[in-house]
Amino acid sequence: MKVLVTGATGFVGRWLTAELAAAGHEVVATPPRTELDIQDVRGIASLLRSTLPDAVVHLAGLSFAPDALRDRQQAVSTNIGGTQSLFTALAAAGSRAPVLVSGSADVYGSPDPADLPLREDAPLLAEHPYGLSKLGQETTAVAGAARARSPLVVTRSFNHTGPGQRSEFVAPALARRVLDARLTGDRRIRTGNLGARRDFTDVRDVVRAYRLLLEWLVAGRPPEPLVVNVASGRSVSVGELLGLIGAAAGVEPEAVVDPALVRKGDPPEIVGDASRLHALTGWSPEIPLERTIADLVGSLDDSPSRAPAGVSRPNASPD
Repeated sequence: MKVLVTGATGFVGRWLTAELAAAGHEVVATPPRTELDIQDVRGIASLLRSTLPDAVVHLAGLSFAPDALRDRQQAVSTNIGGTQSLFTALAAAGSRAPVLVSGSADVYGSPDPADLPLREDAPLLAEHPYGLSKLGQETTAVAGAARARSPLVVTRSFNHTGPGQRSEFVAPALARRVLDARLTGDRRIRTGNLGARRDFTDVRDVVRAYRLLLEWLVAGRPPEPLVVNVASGRSVSVGELLGLIGAAAGVEPEAVVDPALVRKGDPPEIVGDASRLHALTGWSPEIPLERTIADLVGSLDDSPSRAPAGVSRPNASPD
């Protein structure tokens, strides 16, 4: 099938386009934002008419929570406005292509520990700008799909990481600090809350889930929109994550908690239940977190003279 991917040049987008191509699908990547903004309804509609995709994956948007905190209007205009523009363009182009919208587990907000692991029917308690923008995106997607008469799946994707992720995210940020410590000999590493536990999945497993969901969506064309968690079903603390990074880099880091990196009101644990995803597609995570971290560290440690023995050094992107 031919798949139009918005946000194709981003972290997840690069991995997804490679995953789709490897599975034999034709990928149409939207141009970079400098050439075609996701809120340009006429431009998106024109692209839809000229390419006639069998399906659409919507990844374009603001994905880093602190960015949303700094610029709430940008989060709303990109995540909600961009999604609205996409479905308006689908209707204008007369396209009923099935759509997968990449959403976020941040819509669950700070969950009650009794609700863990989180299923799709868990309370939606988003209160921070990013989570609220993603919750608005979900609502907008459901309404837009009804108008465009397009089958729809919205994912609630939990934390994911891997080679090529933006350096401000927790795993690559810690990895860079550990690699710098190996260079300087100062093993002290600035960290946030070491006890916070999160559900991490390898980005390569995540895009495989997206591909399987998309294939299921196109084959079945369900009449009602569906929300699906993408999660590993296990949680790991930031302290454990730091330990894995240190092992991959050959460093025994000494954590120093930096109050500036501690988020107020940070929930102690967030972990998802991906039973619905498994039931629909047979998906389960395949890549151990140890390998994910080793590959991430290897991709950042681009100097052969600095790489410790036994650490793989894959490319930072799937290209």
